[in-house]
Amino acid sequence: MGVIEDATELVGLIKKVGDADLYRRIVKLEGEVIELTRANRNADEKITELERALKFSKEMRIKDGLYWAEGDESPFCTACWDARRLAIRLKRLPFLEKGHRFQCPHCQALYANRSGAIS
Repeated sequence: MGVIEDATELVGLIKKVGDADLYRRIVKLEGEVIELTRANRNADEKITELERALKFSKEMRIKDGLYWAEGDESPFCTACWDARRLAIRLKRLPFLEKGHRFQCPHCQALYANRSGAIS
């Protein structure tokens, strides 16, 4: 049986005894347990999100002046990644004579990949 179920059962038993003050205290305690359970769940979700971000961060590599994630075919904004660790995919613009141009939809930074290599 979990903590919430135990508290609920205890509330029922105290209600039968008829001690109103004790009943109020147990109900308050049950609410606090529920809130702590919710906070714990939120913390677990945040940990999972941070672990995912750390894994992604380790996959980022700079090549030809652009950030690339391992196995990804689109580059990411160098300015956004370096400043705020935002992985913003660059939008491909019309070709130059040689190479490619990209723009960040978030910060509007422009990039030119003159090598012609994409990835």
